[in-house]
Amino acid sequence: MAVAKPVGLRTEIMLHITLLLGAALLFGGFLMLKLTERELLNQRLENLTETMQVVALSVGETLSVEETDANHNKSVSRLLPLLPDATALGVWKLKGEVLVPLYLHSVDDRLLSSGPRLQALRFMAEPQDRLVYTGAWLAWGASPACYFISTQPIRQRGKLVGVLQARFSLDEVAGRVRSSLKILLLYVVLYGAVLFLFGLYLLNRNVVRPIGLLLATTRWVAAGDLDQQVSEAGPREISLLASSFNVMVSALRESRQHSEDHIRSLQRTNEELRQARSELLRSEKMATVGHLAAGMAHEVGNPLAAVVGYLALLKMELPVGRQREIAEHAAVEVERIDRLVRELLDYAKPGEEMAESFDPLTVLQEALTLLDHQGLFSGVKLVDALPQQLPRVVMVRHRLLQVFVNLLVNAQDALPVEGEIHLTGGETDDSVWLGFADNGVGIAEQDLPHIFDPFFTTKAPGKGCGLGLAVCYRVLEEAGGRIKVQSDAGRGSVFSVYMKREDCGHGG
Repeated sequence: MAVAKPVGLRTEIMLHITLLLGAALLFGGFLMLKLTERELLNQRLENLTETMQVVALSVGETLSVEETDANHNKSVSRLLPLLPDATALGVWKLKGEVLVPLYLHSVDDRLLSSGPRLQALRFMAEPQDRLVYTGAWLAWGASPACYFISTQPIRQRGKLVGVLQARFSLDEVAGRVRSSLKILLLYVVLYGAVLFLFGLYLLNRNVVRPIGLLLATTRWVAAGDLDQQVSEAGPREISLLASSFNVMVSALRESRQHSEDHIRSLQRTNEELRQARSELLRSEKMATVGHLAAGMAHEVGNPLAAVVGYLALLKMELPVGRQREIAEHAAVEVERIDRLVRELLDYAKPGEEMAESFDPLTVLQEALTLLDHQGLFSGVKLVDALPQQLPRVVMVRHRLLQVFVNLLVNAQDALPVEGEIHLTGGETDDSVWLGFADNGVGIAEQDLPHIFDPFFTTKAPGKGCGLGLAVCYRVLEEAGGRIKVQSDAGRGSVFSVYMKREDCGHGG
């Protein structure tokens, strides 16, 4: 596993650039300085050599005159101004087989040849030069002595008559080079600093800052924000990197969008399957209850009709009194049984009646009028928030009337002594809806999934048999509509009835 370096990209790049730039500047400066030094030194040596040759010829002409050594010494001393830079000068005259000093000028005689080395000069055929020079690599500190010794033969008509030797100091050249080296180092520092700062600016603008923005954006993307984009301005490589990053983020955003759409689609499908399963179970349960109810209603209906007839005859024959009251009470209870049988038959009866087109507001008004005549809304405040007009619907008219009556009766039963029933309505693209809201006791949350089941009721015993909402659900389902409920326990309930619009091509 690779370990991250403790230094950043900018520090590492600038460190490398500084080292390379400093090395390049120093190498180039030293190279130019050495070339200049060599050129100065060669030029200096050529001038000194030419001067020594001229002086050697002049000394040779002086020695050709027959004079005493003292006069020769004076004549040679007059030639000294021709060599103003010489720190040591010597002229030797050949007498027999020995070189004897004719003129010596030196702070230290050891700087010139002497002894056997001097006598060996008798056999020189060409001029001899000796250079002692140490190049300057440091601008500060002590520098060794630098000098040039030139030895020229003195000839007369091709015969050696003497030797001229001079020593010249080259400390001036070395000093000029050392001064130039100081200037070079200062130039390297200043020019390197300028290049460093300019390189730092370019590096920050073209590399470090775009990479920093890319890193920050990467962190945002890693945190889930896929709407981030980075600027593609800058050098080609940085621009390509930013473009590739933006393409990657766009692909991730599209992929996440596709995944979310797929998840939502799966959730909708699961919800539809759950609802379909629930509807299927409800339909199977209702069908089973319907068949049972139909069979029992028919079996009970015939004897019940006979009992009703016998009680009617009995009431006519009995005198007014206790026995007749008992017969009347029995007739009331039998009528309640008969009403329950008719509700069972209504629930079990298949929707074979002819559907028709009508205004649902008209049917609702009929239900209100019917129940108002029965005194159902005594002490109840009806709040009419219905629209003036709604599209027509197609279904069995009297069945929809039965639905409205059941819902209004249930709303009234749920109200306290004085309550309100709000009537609302509207339309959607394919449906017409009517709402029945009350501020009654509401329905407990655990009872909501079962309120449309047959024989399920929250009313007190004797108040209902649990078939009213089941009948409403089945009537609307057979007509292509639906019924929905929203309820908060203690705050009331809202039942919404949805019916297929006539202009949506629904027929019965």
